[in-house]
Amino acid sequence: MASPSLPAVALDLAGRIGRYFNIVSVVPALFLTAWTTALVTSDAWKAAPDLRLMVHRLAGINLAGAVWLVLTTTMFALFLHPLQLGMTRLLEGYWGSSWLSRILLRRAITHHRKRRSKLHRRYAELAAARDEILLGQLVARYEERRAKNKNHQGDPRSWETDRLERALTGQLADDKAHAVTGLHAASAAAEIAFDRYPQASRVMPTRLGNALRSGEDTIGSQYGLDAILTAPHVALIAPAEHVGYLQDSRQQLDTAVRLCVVALIVTVETAACLLSDGWWLFVALAPYLLARIAYRSSVAAADYYMAIVGTVLDLNRFKLYESFHVKLPMNTVEERWNNQKLMAVLDRQKNSSIRYEHPAADTSGDPPPTPPRTP
Repeated sequence: MASPSLPAVALDLAGRIGRYFNIVSVVPALFLTAWTTALVTSDAWKAAPDLRLMVHRLAGINLAGAVWLVLTTTMFALFLHPLQLGMTRLLEGYWGSSWLSRILLRRAITHHRKRRSKLHRRYAELAAARDEILLGQLVARYEERRAKNKNHQGDPRSWETDRLERALTGQLADDKAHAVTGLHAASAAAEIAFDRYPQASRVMPTRLGNALRSGEDTIGSQYGLDAILTAPHVALIAPAEHVGYLQDSRQQLDTAVRLCVVALIVTVETAACLLSDGWWLFVALAPYLLARIAYRSSVAAADYYMAIVGTVLDLNRFKLYESFHVKLPMNTVEERWNNQKLMAVLDRQKNSSIRYEHPAADTSGDPPPTPPRTP
């Protein structure tokens, strides 16, 4: 009996593991394989890259060569897959506790704390400049109506704060507010960037880490829930469509993180090959720019992912209470009170205690009712 050929074995292997790998694994691994192949076929590791030689060699790849590329991509994917959590942690800013790590953490965290304060001041300045112009428009309208002896609602400068804020917000819809649209958009952008940061004492050394930590600290807080403690439990009891939606958003984050790390590896690889080749070294800027774009995309994906986590928690928190057999709250005040004890239990505090409320057992002996339209 003839032994199977190498192409057949490779294709069979790809088909078998294909169900365990998705775009998160394939795209970064394929990029790493393609770029490394281009460097090798152009002899970039020997001298300046020869593009004609690269094209000639790539055009001569046969089926066996293509299978080897598939195998290489698969091996890269297999190697990168278990490192996903570590790569995410690295980009979040968990860099260890050595003396070098402490120095890097101090500098990075100080930078982001200063940036957080700067964003807060910028938002306040832009919002104040916008409101000053809008208030001037309200005052001008008041003076105009007063000069014509028309009905008016008094001098806006004497209004209470809540009333004035509502009036300024309404003034944004007026045609005369076109002059402040730039200030309004800039203040909104500064506010969004500021909201990506947690409290000053919880600031992380990277943008991705701050975006994720901000979500961790705010999700479920209106109910007295801790997102870190409850999210794994909610993921087990949520409906399949909720979990699928959550996994899709997580996949976007994982893809961006892995592509960022792979692009950085390719940058180092390219720089090492082209270090002595003059202007060719600028080719390393291409994967570096891709790494920056992927990192910015990971921050946006983190915002989206944490928003989905919050939505899933909002919709399934009562299932969580029922699963723990705790009393369902009558209102949000009672819910926050009950969750103080529940969070203490989930945090493994031994002295904490909650009162269970078990569902009543069915003692009637009657079979469950038949659903409608069931034969």
